Amino acid sequence: MHERLGRRVMPILKIVVAGLLVGYLWNQGKLDFSALSVLFASPWRLLGMVLLCMLGYSLTGYRWILLLRALRIHLPCAWGQMVTYIGIFSNLFLPGGNMAGDALRLAYAVRCAPTHRPEALISLFMDRIVGLYAMLVICVAAILINLDAVMRVPVLQGVALAVFAIVLGAPPLGLLLLRFVRGNAWLQRVVSAPEPGRLARILIRLNEIIRLYGHSAGMLMLAFLLSLLAQGLLLFVLILVGMTLNLGSVGPADHAFATVWAWIANFIPLTPGGIGVGEAAFDHICRMLESVPSGAAYGTIFLVFRMLGILAGLPGLPAYLFFRNDIDAIIRESAGRSPR
Repeated sequence: MHERLGRRVMPILKIVVAGLLVGYLWNQGKLDFSALSVLFASPWRLLGMVLLCMLGYSLTGYRWILLLRALRIHLPCAWGQMVTYIGIFSNLFLPGGNMAGDALRLAYAVRCAPTHRPEALISLFMDRIVGLYAMLVICVAAILINLDAVMRVPVLQGVALAVFAIVLGAPPLGLLLLRFVRGNAWLQRVVSAPEPGRLARILIRLNEIIRLYGHSAGMLMLAFLLSLLAQGLLLFVLILVGMTLNLGSVGPADHAFATVWAWIANFIPLTPGGIGVGEAAFDHICRMLESVPSGAAYGTIFLVFRMLGILAGLPGLPAYLFFRNDIDAIIRESAGRSPR
């Protein structure tokens, strides 16, 4: 009973927190709703930016389809795109946030390959990892373009060093793990243990991921390139928003650097879809990058970008309404299965 009550109350609390956070940002001058009129004065520009967001979403959906195919789960492309847009709509508008969209994607993948539930779950994990790594690569590019501004702020220096360490260290670490998993007898004994502990369970999952994707380097590279293209398109849209609103003194490279951290902050499950959290992070980074404080409401740029993303995700609404009963059924069906 308490668990059911928590599931009902938490979405309401998140909406309340989102409202309070947006109100706080507006009161602190970090959001300026009057600036929105500049963007909406040109409907064709608005439509173009929405279409670019949709293209970015579609590329992201195809990235997941490729990661599934690497595991021999052949989700039809049309269905994969439909599930992607329904998932985006679920993430934005339904209780559960990102978990709702991921649960839906998992359910459809399991329906296509009923005996491959663990692989489908791993594909979602890899989809997140590939997307995050591409995001950090874009962040490295933004740092290099605007290195002087980043190096002026001690906190951002540390952030930049951490990003460089992750981006440069991840590929060789992955190769080392691959060799470790393939040739380590101790690990094989741990994996085959009848009652594995917490560390052993982590190693088992790692072993499973590397076993499944260890022979799909080409597919992983293609998924990574698609992720770079998709996120590059979305970042281009945000830069267009920043140039249109023309707030403060920071430029496109600063916006690109701030956007990556706003995207990461969006994953903090305080509000639906990270509303208010991403805007606060974006505004804070932009203010840190200013050489002279301007007091500009930089959070408005990310808020407008979020609104464009919501408009681009609306095609998921009719698909959700049309397949709603089927969606509920396959999620219940998937939840009832246990991994083999």
